Amino acid sequence: MKGATIRDVARRARVSHQTVSRVINGQDNVTAETRERVLRAIGELEYVPSAVARSLSSQRTHTLGMVTTDVSDHFFAEAVAGAEAEARKRGFFLIIGSIEEGSEDDERTYLRLMLERRVEGLIIAVPRLRLAEDDLLGDAVARLPTVFVASDVELPGADHIDIDNRRGGAEATGHLLAQGHRVVGTITGPLDWPSARSRLDGYRDALREAGLAADRALVEPCVDWGLESGRRAAERLIASNPKVTAVFAQSDLLALGAIATLRAHGKRVPDDVSVVGFDDIAVASVFDPPLTTMRQPMREVGELAAQLIGDRATSAKRSKGARHVLRAPLVVRGSVARLDGAARAR
Repeated sequence: MKGATIRDVARRARVSHQTVSRVINGQDNVTAETRERVLRAIGELEYVPSAVARSLSSQRTHTLGMVTTDVSDHFFAEAVAGAEAEARKRGFFLIIGSIEEGSEDDERTYLRLMLERRVEGLIIAVPRLRLAEDDLLGDAVARLPTVFVASDVELPGADHIDIDNRRGGAEATGHLLAQGHRVVGTITGPLDWPSARSRLDGYRDALREAGLAADRALVEPCVDWGLESGRRAAERLIASNPKVTAVFAQSDLLALGAIATLRAHGKRVPDDVSVVGFDDIAVASVFDPPLTTMRQPMREVGELAAQLIGDRATSAKRSKGARHVLRAPLVVRGSVARLDGAARAR
């Protein structure tokens, strides 16, 4: 069945097809009553505007670009989903370039491709950005609304969005300390990620606040954020610190891997060792025991990125750029227990 055309909408709404075009393109020289009539006709006829026609008539592509790290990573997958949903609400298409580990040369390729497609804004969600000093990126930021997500790249005019990782690390560790734990280890993500360094700083902040020394032997860095790295890090941690009673793992997968190792060594969670993660992935609430964790508002990060880009893309004013920090709240479940006197003596 042939779809409705712009002229069909015009006939239904009793206006010219030029008026329909003005409504579709968000122009404000249409009365509220006429706009409502056109939108009602579009809904009744299920009319889908042609992106090509809109681009030709308005000199706009109605397209945003998002370059992200591997979308199999939970944080970035959810950020992409949030950005795509918000972009669609605002009448934009989202082109996504996903860079897998070891394929960092794709950064420039994707960025050039998006610029050739004349995107109206860019979301860069790559923590370890090799393009940081590249003229291509600098020129893009100077010309287009740009948002950096979870990155420490500083370019004038760009917006930045991140989680308050330092506060999250402090609150995760503080929760364990509040339950009486004093030998608290941490399993970090890759320390060339800004988020991993900030969470480690937060862990140290909480120890210092409690009057405890930050023992380097209690810090186990990992090369990635996955299960197997969590397993291996927990092996090293309990081998060098057999009296450890609590672990703050910087991702839920690291936490679940650590729990597997603790159980393999006959340690019960949370009776013998308490564990806190970071992310709040879907499986965290149904794991045994349900995982206490810091919930990253990942979809909200993506939505905010698309909102900022959309607002700037449709505004005549040039923004100076700003930093936006979202809190990761603590979600208390069953993987943390209060340290009783007998356990403390052990």
